[in-house]
This record gives sequence, C-alpha cells and structure tokens, in this order.
Amino acid sequence: MSGERGVVLLVALVTSIALAYASMALLRAASTSSAVVANVHARRAAMLAASAALEADVAALFRDHVVDPRADDPAHNYYASLQAGADLRGVPAALQSLANYPAEAAIIDVADACHVRHVIERLCVAAGDATSANCTLSPPSVAAAQGAPPAGEPPRQPSFRISVRVDAAAGATTFVQAIVSAAHPNPRLSWRVLDE
Repeated sequence: MSGERGVVLLVALVTSIALAYASMALLRAASTSSAVVANVHARRAAMLAASAALEADVAALFRDHVVDPRADDPAHNYYASLQAGADLRGVPAALQSLANYPAEAAIIDVADACHVRHVIERLCVAAGDATSANCTLSPPSVAAAQGAPPAGEPPRQPSFRISVRVDAAAGATTFVQAIVSAAHPNPRLSWRVLDE
C-alpha cells in the first residue's frame, strides 16, 4: 500500500512539473504574440503618419505652392537641390539623426506618439531655374526626344524627392521616400519604405 502511494506521489509530481513547463511555454507564446501585434500596430501607425506627411508635401508643392521651387526654404523643409551627405539608402543628412534636423523645420506630432520629420529635395544639382543641364526633368514625348516636339506639348517639369522619418513609440524609426512630379496627373511616381 505504501509502495502504491509512492508511485502515485511520483506520478503527481511529474505531472505537476510537466504542467508548470506547459504553462510557462503558453505564457511565453502569449507575450511573444502580444509583442508581434504591438510591432504590427506601430508599423501601421508609422506608415499612416508617413503617408499623411507625403500628402501634405504634395499639396504644398503642387496645389498650395507654399514654396518657391527655385530657392531653399528650410522652414518648410524644402531644398531646391539634392543635399550633400545622403546615406547609401538616399536618406538626407537632415533625417539621419535628430540632431541634424533643422531647428526651424516643422515636426508633425501624430497620435500613437509618432513624430514625423520630412525633407523635400528638388532633383537638381543647384538651386535656380530647372533646366535639363542641372535637373532631372519629366521625360519628353517620343516626338520631342527625336527633336520634333508636337505643338502644345507641356514644358518638362522637375522631379522632387520627399523623404520622411517617423519616430514611433519604443524607439522604432521608419524611413519612407517618394518621387513626385507635376508633369503627371498623379504626381506620385514612386513610394518606398527604407528599412534599416
């Protein structure tokens, strides 16, 4: 009888230990799942914030004409030429660290503790009028490229690079870039996320 009690006690002890390990694994899986959900939420909030900044910059450039495209305007985060110091991904020096961001430039605070910094650069090597010698201009029609532009062909327009840095909760940073041009009905030519 005492032998049977010892076996029952041993089985109960082994079962208790197995249940404890299973409980710990379940808690770990639940905490990992919560972390993944939080990261997905932070990423979505960062993308929405970057998209809102991009749309505001497109409106400032092409609808509201807030800036003179020929001259730098750091207060509106605008530069008439590509700025020196971009990293290999194309992120401008002003966005690579918080200390580089111009003091007079606006920072957009968004819900979910996102802080958005953005820079607009005209794809030119120098400020001033946009010419084919110093700027990336919208491509001409095939006829114009062959030397015979059709009557009424619109003038070629410069392109702009909008770079956005979103600093979200828990130190997460996301970079987004877009190329835009007034030469097209939809000025957004490209949009990409630059992951670190």
